Amino acid sequence: MKILGYGIYQDHALGGDILLAKGLRSNGCTVDTYDFKQQVKQYGQVAADNALLSMAGHYDLLLIGKGERLNPKLAEKLAAQLPLALWYGDIRNEIPGYLMAILPFVDYFFMTSGGETLKQYHRLGVKNVSAYLFNPFDPDLICSDAVTEKSLDVLFTGTGYRFAGDERKASLDYLKQRSDVTFFGGAEKFTAAKFSLWQKLKKELSRLNKRRKVRGEAYFDVIQRAKIGIGVNAVHHINKYTSDRLTHYTGFGTFFLAHEFDGLRELFTADEVVSFNTIEQLDSLITHYLHNPAEREAIAKNAQQKVLQHYNCHNITGMMLDIINRGSSDRFPWLDIVR
Repeated sequence: MKILGYGIYQDHALGGDILLAKGLRSNGCTVDTYDFKQQVKQYGQVAADNALLSMAGHYDLLLIGKGERLNPKLAEKLAAQLPLALWYGDIRNEIPGYLMAILPFVDYFFMTSGGETLKQYHRLGVKNVSAYLFNPFDPDLICSDAVTEKSLDVLFTGTGYRFAGDERKASLDYLKQRSDVTFFGGAEKFTAAKFSLWQKLKKELSRLNKRRKVRGEAYFDVIQRAKIGIGVNAVHHINKYTSDRLTHYTGFGTFFLAHEFDGLRELFTADEVVSFNTIEQLDSLITHYLHNPAEREAIAKNAQQKVLQHYNCHNITGMMLDIINRGSSDRFPWLDIVR
């Protein structure tokens, strides 16, 4: 199959578009990429759209990454030339308007949410099949000879979302009170707690060196230096929806402590990813696993083996191709398909 990828390809090696392109190539597909941000920056919107239209007819499938910059009129013209597949690795409290506009032109829709949420998006007009997509990992990023010192006790990496649910706000409020937690990305700024000006100043002064953002290899290094990574989704109670932090931490072999979410145990066992439901449990589990490194690292190793062997980009894109080519796949027991 000859595929044209429409997405962002100047990102780091764990960018979704990059991972899927690599996985598709490993499954025998020819994949050419169209980085819309780069094209628009270089040529302008109109010229970039016209270039995409002229290219599309030479391919068997257009794979769209998220699609937030894709004009619905352009999507309609593209759909007249070839099948469209779109993957969406994010979630909001309300369905984004751009998705509502372009999904009626999409033949195959993949999203990192299952159950009723998947059905809700499918009903927006997807022409053929919608399916759950688990965020993949690239095993080639792992250096078997590398030994990284675990110099960070607890780590939280994530963007601040004002729409985040109570679970995330409460967890971040708690983590901010600890002296052994390092934050990257700014998520800790968006919580429900109210602090005095003096409290805010003290926290800012104590965390100035911890607020920087990290990407690419610096991000990979931070994850690998952590003893415990914490995961709390911005939106909860959506079947099998999880931030890609779950894949990133487990793929790099770092112990991941996740706030329980619907469908977690379909993806990982309790011997692979430990979960919590309350702040009391979170506090107790952090203490336990900081003081029991052998147990912690054994669990982390179990999760890493599953990700590298099963949730790699070759296997995940193989599942996508199965669904595109024949409407089903037997690669994963948690497969969730809506027609």
